[in-house]
Amino acid sequence: MLTGRSPTSLSCSSGLRALGLLALLLVGAGLGRPAPAWSQDGTLRARFGDLFTFGTGCGPDVLFCLRSGSGTPDFAQEAFSTNANATAQELTLYLQGAIALGIGTVPAPSAGSGETFRLSALGVPVRNEETSLGPILAERALTLGKGNYLVGANVTDLRFEDLRGISLQDLQFNVVQRDLPPSGPPLGDPAIERTYLSVSTRMAFEARVANVFVTAGLTDRLDVSVLVPVVQATLSGFSDAEIVIGEGEDPAAGFSFGGPTEDPKLRERATLPQLKATGLGDASIRSKFRLSDTDSRLGMALLADVRVPTGAEEDFLGSEGWWIQGLGVASMRPFAGFSPHLNLGGVFRSGDGERSALLGAVGFDHRSTDRLTLAGDVLFQFPLGDNPLERRTVTIQDAGGGLTTIPTSNLPTLDDRQFDGALGFKFEVWKLAVVGNAIVPLNDGGLRGDVLWTMGLQGGF
Repeated sequence: MLTGRSPTSLSCSSGLRALGLLALLLVGAGLGRPAPAWSQDGTLRARFGDLFTFGTGCGPDVLFCLRSGSGTPDFAQEAFSTNANATAQELTLYLQGAIALGIGTVPAPSAGSGETFRLSALGVPVRNEETSLGPILAERALTLGKGNYLVGANVTDLRFEDLRGISLQDLQFNVVQRDLPPSGPPLGDPAIERTYLSVSTRMAFEARVANVFVTAGLTDRLDVSVLVPVVQATLSGFSDAEIVIGEGEDPAAGFSFGGPTEDPKLRERATLPQLKATGLGDASIRSKFRLSDTDSRLGMALLADVRVPTGAEEDFLGSEGWWIQGLGVASMRPFAGFSPHLNLGGVFRSGDGERSALLGAVGFDHRSTDRLTLAGDVLFQFPLGDNPLERRTVTIQDAGGGLTTIPTSNLPTLDDRQFDGALGFKFEVWKLAVVGNAIVPLNDGGLRGDVLWTMGLQGGF
């Protein structure tokens, strides 16, 4: 059986023209104008810290610049700011990693889909009436065949809404003090230990990813493809910090963000204006090797994907390190129009804060009509290694001996496993396939949006 080419398929030159047209359509409809030039204030990742920078006069590396009752920052930095900054940096590093991973794990389109053909008794390619146009996000075992090509492009819109099930409009965390002499739990002696920081954050993060890819059948069993993404990221938000004074304590004797002793400043807002960056994302090189014969009822293949850190990680456009992914692919010959498939494997991620993971997809594609294919998948990834952010509680004792429990954050302790459901279609129009797909989260792990939409085109020659 041959795959990917028919007597009426596109010629090589028309296929290349189609690819150029697809790229132009993506730029015009998907990415908009380039981002404005950056000021000396830095990149998206550097400016992200502005969301958690309060007070002035403590230097560029101090996020919480607190003053003591004496009006000088020395005592406050030693007793409180050190702990506050360590906690804030842990949170910001996790948020930055979640943002980068949220963009980096946008599912790439299947690079091996297309019609399949068999040879008739006269040696003429005949369209296989049972085989669909293939899955959208997962892979099937069939390859294109030697000398055949597939080109395509798509645009995916992401609007991140939740982090571990908590709205990005309602992130909260608290910072307590270090235990001062006389030490020993709970906090509350001396009385200054009863003061803690409460921070509420509202942020918005959106992205748009445009992928252009080409796949070539080098042999009947081996396909190689190159995928190049262009990413646009937009970030904004603000945070409100409040110094919560222990019951019965004198605000003038404690901490503040400045102001006179008689009227200390206990609240401050940090604002991050809307920032935008556009540029090349992380390109990837993929290969698929078919292990089984083309007429096998159960098809088997191996897929390798190397993602090169060509995107600017400082602007959340790409990863800090290399990603190397390997998958085993199994797919069944169609019955009643249905073709089940299973992908299982893992990915190694070398960037700081980017956890390697086990990956998989299970689903089907269905030849609903001669021109229409429906495809559905459940996608999952299980991160490996230590949890980068765990929710803890701290107990503070008041002057009367009562105890107050303060959580470090309203983010639950989850391992950030992700399950997503995908449903989409391919509709053949003038030898091109129009592709549409929607992904919805099925659990609360990691940084997620409500719906992730994808639209694109692809065609073979």
